[in-house]
Amino acid sequence: MRVRLILCLIASVGLTSMTVAQSAGEPGNSRPGYLLVMGTSIDPVAMGRYSRTLPPIYAQFGGSYLALGGLGRGITVLEGEFKAQSVVLAKFPRLEGPNEFWWSPEYRRSVEIRRGAGHFNVVKLKGIPGDLDKPAGKPAYLLSIGDIKDREKLKPYAEMARPLVRAAGASFVSVGSRKDIELLEGEFGNLDVTLLRFPSMQALETFYRDPAYQRAIPLRHSAGEYTLLAIEGIKHE
Repeated sequence: MRVRLILCLIASVGLTSMTVAQSAGEPGNSRPGYLLVMGTSIDPVAMGRYSRTLPPIYAQFGGSYLALGGLGRGITVLEGEFKAQSVVLAKFPRLEGPNEFWWSPEYRRSVEIRRGAGHFNVVKLKGIPGDLDKPAGKPAYLLSIGDIKDREKLKPYAEMARPLVRAAGASFVSVGSRKDIELLEGEFGNLDVTLLRFPSMQALETFYRDPAYQRAIPLRHSAGEYTLLAIEGIKHE
């Protein structure tokens, strides 16, 4: 099954350019790396065996889960279309961490367990420099991947959205265009990704439903096609 992913959020580019400019020249060991898995399982038994092998491999490379969920089970589609069944989001303390995990002999043996058991798109995302701490409490994530047609049209949207993001207590997790995104498995078109972390799902929902933000959405839609996901994060002590 081919999974076309057009998921987009807030800053697909106007906010993107601001963040990328701030991160220019940062060394790789000062920024985390993220593994984003979007999948559809067709063999739950094999997937269960596969999943049980993963925790020690993640631990070996310093990785940790931020979110694990499925449609109606911690994932809500706010805009657009999402054809996958589930999302896994993991964080590594080093930018190279997802690659070290992915190509390790341990994971290469593990991934054979799920071969033919589903369809997956897996990408590596660059984190924001200095954002190395584990999140506190039970955050929520607003995930956006966008097919942007006219970046100039995003500028007025960014001006409207930026103060609303700050007021909601949200922070950027990853922002990038296709050149910043590494495809590890499956398909991924010429798309942009923006990922925001909110202190709670309530904070995320309040932000999204805010009339001020709702007025900004048509500006974003004038620039391209978007799908937007609200993802419940794992509780951290």
